[in-house]
Amino acid sequence: MHKDLVCGMDVDPKTAAGKAEFQGEMYYFCSQGCKKAFEKEPEKYIKQSTTTHSGHHH
Repeated sequence: MHKDLVCGMDVDPKTAAGKAEFQGEMYYFCSQGCKKAFEKEPEKYIKQSTTTHSGHHH
């Protein structure tokens, strides 16, 4: 399982709604909305993943 950096949900790469590559790393997302948010500001979410973040809840 991978963590969706936008909302914090655990995402299975096989069933992920979206994925994006950034700086050689692959990131997986629960929805296209999270994927688009990440692609708009990837550094923001990568930086937040090492601290705290506020995302939406499912």
